Amino acid sequence: LIVANDFIKPLNNARILSDYEIEQLFINWYNLIALNSSLLNAFHEQVNYKEELSSSENGVIMRTPRSASLSNIQLLAQLPVRSTISDRHRSHTPEILHSPSILRIKHLSGFHHRSPSSHNLSMKQNIEYMNDNSSPPTPTFQPHGSMIINESTKIGEILCSYLPTMTNDYFRYCNSRSQANKSFQTKADSNEQFRSHLQTFQDQTGGLSLNGFLTKPIQRVTRYPLLIDKILKHTPTDHSDYQSIKQAYDCARHLNEQINKQISEQESSSRLDWLQQHLIFGSDENSSDGYLFDELLKFNSLNKYNIPRQLLLNGMITKMPSGKDLLAFLFNDFLLFSTIKSSSSNWQTQLFEQKTNLLLKIYRMPLFLTDIIIANDSLNDQLTFSITTKIYDKPLVLKTQQTNVRTLWVKAINNAVEDCQVAEKSVLADKAIFTTTENKRDSKIAVARLLLVVQEAYDLMPSQTTLERHRSVDPYCEITVGSLTLKTPFIKRTIKPKWNAPMQFLLYDLVQDTIHINIFDNEYFSPNENLGYTTIHLADILPCPLDKFLLQPSLPFTQRLYLNNGSSLVMKCVVQLLTS
Repeated sequence: LIVANDFIKPLNNARILSDYEIEQLFINWYNLIALNSSLLNAFHEQVNYKEELSSSENGVIMRTPRSASLSNIQLLAQLPVRSTISDRHRSHTPEILHSPSILRIKHLSGFHHRSPSSHNLSMKQNIEYMNDNSSPPTPTFQPHGSMIINESTKIGEILCSYLPTMTNDYFRYCNSRSQANKSFQTKADSNEQFRSHLQTFQDQTGGLSLNGFLTKPIQRVTRYPLLIDKILKHTPTDHSDYQSIKQAYDCARHLNEQINKQISEQESSSRLDWLQQHLIFGSDENSSDGYLFDELLKFNSLNKYNIPRQLLLNGMITKMPSGKDLLAFLFNDFLLFSTIKSSSSNWQTQLFEQKTNLLLKIYRMPLFLTDIIIANDSLNDQLTFSITTKIYDKPLVLKTQQTNVRTLWVKAINNAVEDCQVAEKSVLADKAIFTTTENKRDSKIAVARLLLVVQEAYDLMPSQTTLERHRSVDPYCEITVGSLTLKTPFIKRTIKPKWNAPMQFLLYDLVQDTIHINIFDNEYFSPNENLGYTTIHLADILPCPLDKFLLQPSLPFTQRLYLNNGSSLVMKCVVQLLTS
């Protein structure tokens, strides 16, 4: 391994890189190399690496390379075979260095990982030791008899056996790259010897940087679907391995889709962190405390619907008719407009770069996706589109520089609005789970009507998390009876809210029906936090026993209910019996 021999080992011996730093920079990298190498070794046993191949079309003799790769196997699959069996193989097991630090990182990263089919290989690796003074035995590869590509060749079975085992290792590698890149950049910024060795290494490898080597495992796996597809096209449908190859193709595609998703999420997370550091909040030019609507906006966190916030689209657009240029950011819960505070003509190259002085300033309060009705293309201008909202009388008119960019924005906004509506309904559905058994009573005949006036609450107790994220508490009360949930408006900046909000529910069983009461702190950018709750039966709030209450006139009464944390809620109640 050129990286291990020419980079890691010299820097470790010179104490420029510690063992811990090696583990941080190359986490899981060796494991991916081992997985791919094990796969290729499995092909070595299955496929005969012939000295000669003849084409049935022109009879040209071809000498095939003795290297196990999907591209070579794909080549073999296209040509009829007429050759002798060769027992000569080349091992593709990465050379294991005897440096103690390299042995340690390979051991910790799982380099000794064996796939489900590895018992078929004669390759033995033993690196389960941490003694710096000991040396591992040299790995050997003792070939068995190999086969030409014919009815007994099982390429698909090998792929189906190996590809699923790669998923977790690739996920771990992708998840660790963001932090590894930060560690890499920090080391390069602080250590001149490290920077010098990086340049020397790149010169020795013909211009390929260390990062180029670290991305090779991902580049290799992205080629698998293409190569397997070629094998599939040159495999007869009645071949015994055809269905396995087809299944392997689907598995490789799924693996790449999941890897792409991981990479996208990592990139989004990195960009959210960048915005947190480079976006100025509030009217104060020097304000960067991150508060909007008295709530601390953490970009890289869960949004109001309890799902991770994602940056979906960003770019420069122009607000019409003022002609003001704005840098817009579309998230999965709101649309944010900003201006470029620091004077910079090349802001495009500085956006999301770690080493930059670029600063952005919020232009206006975020436009929540729940307040957007629709985005439409303009009929009069191929570059203009409008956003119709629930909060502004006139549509917001925006202009892009290209028609395809306008189409991209309109589609992205409308899709994000739809997804946000689905997420909002999902939150409401989750809250209604505890009433599932009571919903069955809705098919019965109601026996009474419960009229409530939710008046006020006392001594609400925000959690420490709430106090850290908010300058104030904006409470609202939510009450569920049966399948119906109603809530009061939220009151800003108080722990003693007065709502005086009327509600009405139907009762189907005066003994069994329950009343679920929750008080939440209204959030804009994070999940609403509970400030207190209780569950009661109707009999718990009646001024007298139920049998006596039913004999009395239906008069209003007031009750003070204590919640789980000692806070209390005052309600005025009326129970009206319904005649059948």
